[in-house]
Amino acid sequence: MTCGAMSSLVDVAVPEMAAGVLTYSIDEMLPAGARVIVEIQKHLHTGFVIGRTEKELAPDVEVKPVAGIIDERLMTDPDIWDLAVWAGRVCMCGVNTALRAILPKNYYMGEKISAPPELVRPHTKFTEIHSFNPFDSERVNFYLAELQTPERTLILFPTREAAKDFYTLLPEGLKSEAVLWPFTKTWEVWQHVSSKRARIVVGAPGAVFAPLCPEKIIVEHEADTNYFLPYGLRISARSLAGRRAAFLGSRLILGGRIPSLKTYMRTHTPQADKPDRRNIVLADIYSSRKEESRGIDGNIPLTFSLIRRTYTELLRGHNVMWILNRQGESQEVYCEGCGHVMKCGKCGSVMRSLNDGGMLKCGVCGALRELPAECPECGRNFFRGRRPGLEALAKMIAPYYPKVKLFTKGSRRSSMKGLVLATHRGLGILGDVKPSLVAWLDWDSELRGGDYDSRYRAFTRLCDSYYAGRERDSERKVLVQSRRSGRKLAEFFASGWQRFMDDELRQREEFMMPPCGYMIELDSRGKIPREEIINTLEDNGLFVMDPGDDTQPFYVNVQSLDEVRGIIEPYSHGLTITVRSE
Repeated sequence: MTCGAMSSLVDVAVPEMAAGVLTYSIDEMLPAGARVIVEIQKHLHTGFVIGRTEKELAPDVEVKPVAGIIDERLMTDPDIWDLAVWAGRVCMCGVNTALRAILPKNYYMGEKISAPPELVRPHTKFTEIHSFNPFDSERVNFYLAELQTPERTLILFPTREAAKDFYTLLPEGLKSEAVLWPFTKTWEVWQHVSSKRARIVVGAPGAVFAPLCPEKIIVEHEADTNYFLPYGLRISARSLAGRRAAFLGSRLILGGRIPSLKTYMRTHTPQADKPDRRNIVLADIYSSRKEESRGIDGNIPLTFSLIRRTYTELLRGHNVMWILNRQGESQEVYCEGCGHVMKCGKCGSVMRSLNDGGMLKCGVCGALRELPAECPECGRNFFRGRRPGLEALAKMIAPYYPKVKLFTKGSRRSSMKGLVLATHRGLGILGDVKPSLVAWLDWDSELRGGDYDSRYRAFTRLCDSYYAGRERDSERKVLVQSRRSGRKLAEFFASGWQRFMDDELRQREEFMMPPCGYMIELDSRGKIPREEIINTLEDNGLFVMDPGDDTQPFYVNVQSLDEVRGIIEPYSHGLTITVRSE
């Protein structure tokens, strides 16, 4: 059929296909979101009607007709469809990718809906309220009270474990109305929620796609980086929750110990509970003992203040946690003979040593291997480590402190008593350990990350180490071993978050960093010529941050996505695009 003979031309998105929307003819116009069957290269696929095409096609262009109609209307809530269209545009990944990320496979592959959803929409006015309270139990009680009201409510947590913990706290009356959203989209749960047989959905970031048509959305720990979705849309679930709430006219409740910079920039939320400055101890790392481990280059500084305070708290029967973000025996293993560094055979990353140096583990992909009997380069067997980690630290201090426990992924939380050694992941068990002292052994390393948000992440971790798992009537000291570079951040924390937030926003505004602008991460991975894309961006007046390594992504900062959308679009099918706005 040619263009001139058609009654209607519609754009159709096909989630199975990576290409953009395709144009087909249809006898009777269908509403946006209706599912149809279309032919692509002699194969039938499920597609979603976007609307009348805005493409200008030549009169002699042949356009295939829609092969069949699955639904005559949208078969999910309007906010889910709006979210897919919006996310596809904002993430610059297209509506096809957005639909594939948001909807269960059964739905976008064309399976019939057993019970069509009740298309409801709240009639309230969008409002945003905050619950920034450093004490976890008080926020939990606030959320439980919010769930007592009859509105359909979606409550998000940054991790599956946190969502499960909250779900178990629900009274039986509320639990009978609630669903714990599964980690992977299941057709049965999706249909159950879509039919509005559940009033409450509790889940990790992926639950932001639950077809509940919520009248209230709660985002706990809204500043947590775990809300960033690494698959499909590559955007923060917190941003998606905000879009849904705005579209529906719902109440959006943002909570946590500390607001995100994006929220603070918009609201300048004051800090109601500030830490007691007497409980924030700054220890100069130069006034310390340099503990070394046999066979490992480097040392771990232990200040005299740390040693004395730890001994005092343990003597009182309290628990203490030391945090050092270096796992294993050493962070690197090399041959003394030729200097060859042991690297992962799968991804090429440097491997750290475990179990007295007998095993090697990749910190990127997790691959394990035994330490070879001889160097693959020179044939010698003189291996040494660099930068001692937690396992080496445990051996160093065992003669001085009894009950030293090393927290690992499989550790039993109930056994974590005495002196607990952990990376920053140990902050998640503070509620079980309940230490009276938390010490950062190398605070400056928290600031060495190359990401633009390293300082903010370090600040939030400091906040967590002071407040997590603690009641208002209890006390906890936080000791920070630092050089001059890290002391400023700890001093900001002692005086409240306003000074830090204002200082951080000033720096980010200068370089158009999120949330003062957009940072767009582009990864070509050899699919298309990297230099061509970079030259095109620079020719359009954009500054490109290129690490010079073809295996690494490059970045461009813009004030508006419109500045770059048209430039990137011709290359979009060969790029992995991540838009950061938080």
